Amino acid sequence: MQIGGTTHIFMIIASIIFLVVLMFIVSKLHKRGQNIVFFAIVLICMAGIFYLHGTHYGTSLDIVNLLKQQLQVCNFNFILLPLCLIPKNELARQYLFYFSLFCALSTFVAYPSSIENSYWYEKECLNFWIDHLLIVALPLTFIASKRFKPQKEYIFKVMLCIFIYYSIAFLGNLILDGFDFSNLVHNYSYTMNAGAVMILQPLYDLISIPFVYLLPLVPFMYLFFWLLAYLFRNYKVKKY
Repeated sequence: MQIGGTTHIFMIIASIIFLVVLMFIVSKLHKRGQNIVFFAIVLICMAGIFYLHGTHYGTSLDIVNLLKQQLQVCNFNFILLPLCLIPKNELARQYLFYFSLFCALSTFVAYPSSIENSYWYEKECLNFWIDHLLIVALPLTFIASKRFKPQKEYIFKVMLCIFIYYSIAFLGNLILDGFDFSNLVHNYSYTMNAGAVMILQPLYDLISIPFVYLLPLVPFMYLFFWLLAYLFRNYKVKKY
């Protein structure tokens, strides 16, 4: 599925239609019905991540690999999404919206070569697309339910959580690579280098220091989060 090709564009359009219809349905449901949709999204997404990283597409059980994959932002949703269903865990929902949502969205326009070299109907492509689509769907359905909105008082806490997560991912990469910067095999969440991510490559070219090269993104992220909160400032919500 070539990036920018006809199939890719069709998949994006189909995904947008799916999200709009799902948000409309959730907006019309009572709280119990909304909860059922939330749980279904979480369970299907968790199952997809487990199927890929915990069983290698059903070939063998590999819990160690599943744990390693938690160092990757989108795969961490295996843990994050169920935490978002806890009513009092507002921070998890704010983190999901502010950060995980947009990380997942980015994969629809810049996915790995293994997906680009697959047909849309192959399990590798479908698993990848559905998992990331559901990561996007959960916070959007939260908003549609009128039980959630981004709040500016959580921005600093979310930024701190992002920093802690990336610090753990960086340390995890160091350990898995045997503290050998000359032979980087693991680069989860791109803390070691920019990988093939175009938006990160200029930063790494400018600051060729693992982890440190990501820090200039912090003020831009803070401003982006603040603008999102500002856009929703008058959005009326009920208690989750």
